[in-house]
Amino acid sequence: MNGHYAYPDFRGRDWAAIRTTYRAMVEDGLDGAGLAVAMQNMLDELGDEHSYYQSPQAVQAEEEIRQKGQNYTGIGVFLLPLPGARGAVISVFPGSPAMEAGLRPHDLLLEVDGGPIMEADGTNHVRGPAGSSFTLRIQRPGEEPRTLTLTRRAISGSTPIEYCLVRGTRIGYILVPTLADETIDDQVRTALQKMVAGGPLQGLVIDNRVDGGGSSSVAKPLLGFFTNGLQGRQVSRDGTTDFTIAREDIGNSQSVPLVVLAGPDTVSFGDITTGVLARSGRAIVAGAPTRGNAELLTRSDFSDASRAWIATFVFQPVGLAPGAWEGVGVLPSVSVPTRWDLFNEATDPALAKAVELLLQR
Repeated sequence: MNGHYAYPDFRGRDWAAIRTTYRAMVEDGLDGAGLAVAMQNMLDELGDEHSYYQSPQAVQAEEEIRQKGQNYTGIGVFLLPLPGARGAVISVFPGSPAMEAGLRPHDLLLEVDGGPIMEADGTNHVRGPAGSSFTLRIQRPGEEPRTLTLTRRAISGSTPIEYCLVRGTRIGYILVPTLADETIDDQVRTALQKMVAGGPLQGLVIDNRVDGGGSSSVAKPLLGFFTNGLQGRQVSRDGTTDFTIAREDIGNSQSVPLVVLAGPDTVSFGDITTGVLARSGRAIVAGAPTRGNAELLTRSDFSDASRAWIATFVFQPVGLAPGAWEGVGVLPSVSVPTRWDLFNEATDPALAKAVELLLQR
């Protein structure tokens, strides 16, 4: 933190005093879960809302997931956690129990066997042993709640994107659920190839509303479908690194009119991809301000197998100051409701506005 934290002034906080306070807590006998909570609380006092600590157990669980890929037992949904221990479906895995049961993006998951969908510690009760059945209370936006019985089974594959042509138009739609899955750019490439097979697109909607961010190794090639060249810099205490995008044109992807949907659940590299497409002149942003949390994190591994991810770079968009989006977000050109769980694809005002904007181009 002293040598590499992105903010030399520690965001106006007295880091020496914070460190002294938490060191005293640890020396008084904190260990295990208490230590993990204290370390996270210490980082939270900096207020960047991005840096975080992982206990040895959390690191091990993450590594197991990484090694197995998306293999787990459940019903095959990628969820947006919501207040009240509920979740909303972002995307559905092909051939999964969820798809067979007719679950769709925007569906709200209310209860599993009469209890919560998700716990505060991240436990997801939709998952469980293969072959186990449970009752799932769901509600499609605009409809009454209903109860389904599903059986968990092995789920494999990458986090799926959603894409289609808007009915009666040559306007494409692509939902980007995350930039943490290394297959996302390949999936977007395939989606574009399929959509332009029938001819050039009239317009394209990129839905970043639930894009929780991820890695530059995914964000950069995705941006390369739509723009290219120097799009900003990553600024640290030690200097700057150019954020340069390599061009890959698919059909008319480098010139097709774009609308990016964004909102408060657009985070980290979700912020950056949205902002880059807007600043480069390639896209209109519709929705609400993004989270405004666009630092880049660097990993530090400790001898007890715990880990910290520390904000060591801030993003400097072309023509703006370093950290211009921090705490502010990327502001939309057109404001429109963005709540994922209140609408379906037929009633979604953000999607309707995006199509309207593209038809006017």
